[in-house]
Amino acid sequence: MNLSTLQSLSKSGSFSHLTSVRPKIDEERTQVQSILKSSKEKLIYGIHTGFGPHAFTSNEDIVKIQKSLIYHLTVEPVFSKDGIPHSHLNHTEARAVLAARIHCLSLGGSGIRFETLELLNALLELDCIPVLPERGSLSASGDLIPLSYLPLALLGESGFTGLGKDLGPSRWNGGNSKIPGFPWSPEAKEAISLTNGTSFTTALLGLQVLEFRNLLSYSLELLQYLFSFHSVFADAFHPAYHNHKQFDGPKEIARILYPTVSQNSKEKQEGNRIQDIYSIRCIPQILGSLLDEIVSVGETVERELNSLSDNPVLIQSEDGLRFAEGGGFYAAQVSFAADRLQNAMAVWFTWVDRFLNYLFEPKENGEFPLMLSEKPGTYAGLSGLGLMSTHLTAEVRRDSSPGSVQSIPTNGNNQDIVPMGAISVLRNRRTVASGYKLLSILAFSIYQSSRFAKRKDLVPNLDLFFGIETMAEDRSLDFEIQTLMERLINSTSSLVKIPID
Repeated sequence: MNLSTLQSLSKSGSFSHLTSVRPKIDEERTQVQSILKSSKEKLIYGIHTGFGPHAFTSNEDIVKIQKSLIYHLTVEPVFSKDGIPHSHLNHTEARAVLAARIHCLSLGGSGIRFETLELLNALLELDCIPVLPERGSLSASGDLIPLSYLPLALLGESGFTGLGKDLGPSRWNGGNSKIPGFPWSPEAKEAISLTNGTSFTTALLGLQVLEFRNLLSYSLELLQYLFSFHSVFADAFHPAYHNHKQFDGPKEIARILYPTVSQNSKEKQEGNRIQDIYSIRCIPQILGSLLDEIVSVGETVERELNSLSDNPVLIQSEDGLRFAEGGGFYAAQVSFAADRLQNAMAVWFTWVDRFLNYLFEPKENGEFPLMLSEKPGTYAGLSGLGLMSTHLTAEVRRDSSPGSVQSIPTNGNNQDIVPMGAISVLRNRRTVASGYKLLSILAFSIYQSSRFAKRKDLVPNLDLFFGIETMAEDRSLDFEIQTLMERLINSTSSLVKIPID
């Protein structure tokens, strides 16, 4: 699975390849049944035993053990008493998590029934998506609390969202469903396989990588628009300049921007600075490094998406196929990657805030009036947008303390060190949302600068600004910023072809 597939499945569709993995899944399940019948050792974790610190004695009621796992983890209220969802992932995010879990289990090694895998895929296809809580994962022992709501929904004791939400069994329809495969009850190993994985943290981070790629790509589109009529020194963007270093990102940024910058390059003049400030001159290095981070984080996400993150798992040993216990659920790499993405986004916020200062300060840009005001000293221009930009940037920088070092021992000291990637991805969600607001501020500011272009004949048309007017006298800009946010959130930059898969 790559990020493009994850993004597609977060919107619609289901997996078409499951029939091809059925022989392997069925064979493994047969082996599991054989192990359960013939094994002299009745202490296989999560099958005979309880969970975490309770894994020390054998129990015969295997189904009760599986339900115990589900029930003791489903502690976050995701519905009101009237059945209204709250405090949960949005529908797109929940679809992505479900898709990631299905793909993980389809890799084999968990030992679940194919029928359970097929039932999950039917929910994805019918857009009948279990409601999943936002909080509760430490990204170790799997994303326990959020993922436990998958089997709870299969039991008919929770609820669903989506176009097919009324098709699934829920506590409000008495657990009734016409979907083949219901009623469902977990057999040996199945509840722990649905719950004990990294699919929540990994899927959310995957979506965030895609969102930040869109933010970065739109930033480049806006720079192309600005540099069509506003001159900067072109040498900093010359592709040959970037051949002296080994990083791909700056070369890609230069490739995108140089054709525009070179058409209208600033000329060196005696008595004036012959280089632009860093927020202009170092755009290939700044945004290029962010692109390199997007690619690197994306690769980490894809490696985890295509890994089995369960415990215990089936392994081939000298005695044949058996269950082995370990820590495959420990999402350390994803946790580090989530912090890296946040840091990259924080740098982007800082650059945007500094770039706005360039647009607002005549001594720096050499073309536009103070605060992009039609009449400085009388009208404040875009001063308010500048204040909001600084607020958003400070907020994101404050939030950029790494979650991966925030381990707190828990679970009777069974989980004595945990990677906390889930709190990082929840923080990243807030950053992405603020990112679209900041991008809207940048977009309007660049659009406003076109009002003062020395060569108005060079100002291109951009569909993003259709129906929006630049500002003469001061007026409220809430409508313009909201309109731009909605357009940016609900569209994809033409430059998103930048490869990350």
